[in-house]
Amino acid sequence: MNTVSKMTETLSNSGAKVLSTMTFDLGCFEVGAIKSVIKGEDVLTSTYALMVGQGILPSDYLTFKNKESTASQEQFAARLEAIGVVCYSAKDRAELATKLPKDATPEDKNARKDLQDRRSAKLRTIRRGLTTAHKLAHPEEYVSGGANEPKTAIEDLAALMEKATKLLQGDKPFPDTFAHDDAIAVLKGFVKTFC
Repeated sequence: MNTVSKMTETLSNSGAKVLSTMTFDLGCFEVGAIKSVIKGEDVLTSTYALMVGQGILPSDYLTFKNKESTASQEQFAARLEAIGVVCYSAKDRAELATKLPKDATPEDKNARKDLQDRRSAKLRTIRRGLTTAHKLAHPEEYVSGGANEPKTAIEDLAALMEKATKLLQGDKPFPDTFAHDDAIAVLKGFVKTFC
């Protein structure tokens, strides 16, 4: 049995144990991968690469309300449930099930908030790991060309020339000896020739 098949089987077996306690059926492999990532078992890079290889996308870990999400409401709920089952102990789940008393100290409130936020933090961690693995597996989908693409020197120069032209044509006062028309003509000639 090759390494990929063996690791896939190991994750599936591990996930089956957790899945038996869950309400939603996410699939043994994905639940096992979630458990592996949260517990820090195995080599995380391999786990993420296997997840991407199985067709699990980073956008599957975005809330279904997000327009970029590829998860249905049920799938997202299943992922949250799997993460909760793995990252919370029985004691943690019991504590979350009870309401915090009104006279709770700020330390108690902060501890409860940290406990509540743990699941969301793990979800973000998994999404980031999947994003990195997906970029490595599919670099063509991450070719920049949009707003994040660095501008060339010519584009920067053209923007500065446009700003200078607007400044010259604006309402701000210049000395009487300043030749507006000549300055604007020189700038427009420069832009036409070089930009």
